[in-house]
Amino acid sequence: MTVLAVWLVVAAILLFGLTLNRALVLWLNRGFHPPVRDGTDLLLSGILPGIALVGGLATALGVIHLLRIEIVLPLAAILMIWRRNDVLATFVDLRNLAGVGVRATANGNPFPLLASGAFIVLIGVISVTALFPAGSADVWAFQIPLAQSIVSHGGFVTPQIGSNFYGNIPLFFNVLFASTLLFVDHWLGAGLMNAAIFLGFLLLLTHRWRAAGLLLVFFLIVFQPFFTPGVAVPLTDLPRSCFSVAAVLYLWRYLETGRPSEIVSCALLVGGAVGGKYTELQMVGLIGLALLPSIYRGKMPFSLFLTCLAAFLSLAGYWYIKNLIVLGNPIYPFIFGHPGLSDQWMADYRLELGRAFDPANRVFVTDLTTRQGWHDFFFILHDWFLDRRRYAIVALILIIGALLASFRRIFVLVATTAAMFIIWYAVMFNHIRWATPAYLLYFSTAYIGASLIVEKIAVSKTAQPGGFVFDMSARLLAGRRAINGHLFTLAVVVIALVVFCLPAVKFVYRPSRQPYSWMEQGVMEVLIGRQKLDGFLGAQREGYIIYRYVAANDLRTVFQPFDTGSILFAAAYTGGRDRGWLLPPYIFPDSENDVDAFVKRNNIRYFIRVTEKQELLAERVGAAKFGLAQITISRMLPESTLLLKDGFGWELYRFNGFPSQ
Repeated sequence: MTVLAVWLVVAAILLFGLTLNRALVLWLNRGFHPPVRDGTDLLLSGILPGIALVGGLATALGVIHLLRIEIVLPLAAILMIWRRNDVLATFVDLRNLAGVGVRATANGNPFPLLASGAFIVLIGVISVTALFPAGSADVWAFQIPLAQSIVSHGGFVTPQIGSNFYGNIPLFFNVLFASTLLFVDHWLGAGLMNAAIFLGFLLLLTHRWRAAGLLLVFFLIVFQPFFTPGVAVPLTDLPRSCFSVAAVLYLWRYLETGRPSEIVSCALLVGGAVGGKYTELQMVGLIGLALLPSIYRGKMPFSLFLTCLAAFLSLAGYWYIKNLIVLGNPIYPFIFGHPGLSDQWMADYRLELGRAFDPANRVFVTDLTTRQGWHDFFFILHDWFLDRRRYAIVALILIIGALLASFRRIFVLVATTAAMFIIWYAVMFNHIRWATPAYLLYFSTAYIGASLIVEKIAVSKTAQPGGFVFDMSARLLAGRRAINGHLFTLAVVVIALVVFCLPAVKFVYRPSRQPYSWMEQGVMEVLIGRQKLDGFLGAQREGYIIYRYVAANDLRTVFQPFDTGSILFAAAYTGGRDRGWLLPPYIFPDSENDVDAFVKRNNIRYFIRVTEKQELLAERVGAAKFGLAQITISRMLPESTLLLKDGFGWELYRFNGFPSQ
């Protein structure tokens, strides 16, 4: 029921955003003929700008501490009544989209049916996987607390949470999370808002081929393990990547059509991306470079430029202006100073950001002024993003084909993709996830490249009929007409189901491996009902069984020094609530002589012992603290009773107390 409630809230937010976006687009394109491609394009391409507008409005309310249900609901109702014609037109577009799909299917075109089915199945899978509590401590330490803090304060405070760094960075996507948590107080709200952004991005890409395009987008983006597993995880990397890449796509659409609404949508989305993370400032520079020829030639009116600037600042401006006024640094804590953070903390943080997290990757040279740097760059591109990845190879072929077929039309996208990979490697080469925007744009460019290749072939066929490819195309079309339309549709549907669903069918009878590479081990068993969610999480998440047992039996106080996110995960695995079961993981005895007093002082009645990955644990918590933790547990162990153990080497003990002297 919680999933359904959250989806209803997200759907209401999307409808509100689509209404605002429709009104804005028609106003911007007044006098432009036609003002939009058609109602379907306005619907499919309006989701992300609509979400951006909702986020901008929520930011404005948060600044004056009015982001509260009693304010938001009446304001939304007033705006919807005022723009009731746009609301009605949005529903008409939805009806027309459904009608077009039904008519196409009735006429023997199977793609709308297949695309609709695939999209519905994807939503279902995301809805189930959204129930899996995230395994990243950042979700529970920062992202969800930030959104909850915005809700509890009705807006913004400084710092937003008890962290000078994370409490003062741009929080646009946390505002979007808060917009759902405002109505459903559950972390699912943040996860499904992320899912809506991802789905909106997929629909934006398909504006050229619609149903057939969506299937190609599924092949390039959804059916691979880089993006889809993190769709419903309440982190900001994927949504800001979707915003950033969508901004580039809107830039490309503007260069293709010249419609003012396209470049304003670009400004809104890049504003949202910059309002979510400092690193997206690079996108402002790249988009500015791409627009320079149009500005220089006078193709972009100055009034339109000012409109774009206002749209950008309405989403991104607050975070930077606030930091400038309060902390004296618009991009706190970088370059201009870091009040509240020690010089040593900043030095350690810059060192962490400037080198690869994995020591094995620190051998690569990132200085691109050297020959070795370029050699290592191309090696990383191949080894991390292309090698043994059939989706990426297909995308590369499509990009090369598009460069040969329509160089001038695809050049901006290819150049931006290359620039983003270069910037990532030269400046942010510490983890592959920082390359998410570049990799997502890579596949998006491949999809647009495929459409340009098809257009080029169609134009060439019209200009110079004949040739092997065209003869084969004509024969296929003639054969298709010779077959009854319904039989053709059925045949294509059956073939598609076999291609996409055969792995799942095989899995039902031989569950030796996951049917799809983007699925986490065990997800398919949950989806088909073979395994309960609790069983899956117990098998896949360290400490899940232990923490659930602690919460179910209200055990206090539990000593767990080996999991630095213990309190966060204990709460996450039990509905997001912490009742003080665990001793904070940073509290240790002062010395070996303090162990007995430490146990009595903190009223420790239970403790968790981890018997595996000892070296990793020692590195994670620090060798000295790890040693004190081991001494403390060895001191209590003879007087304890084993209560529970899981498959990861975790053991829960009840401490019966030291014997009386």
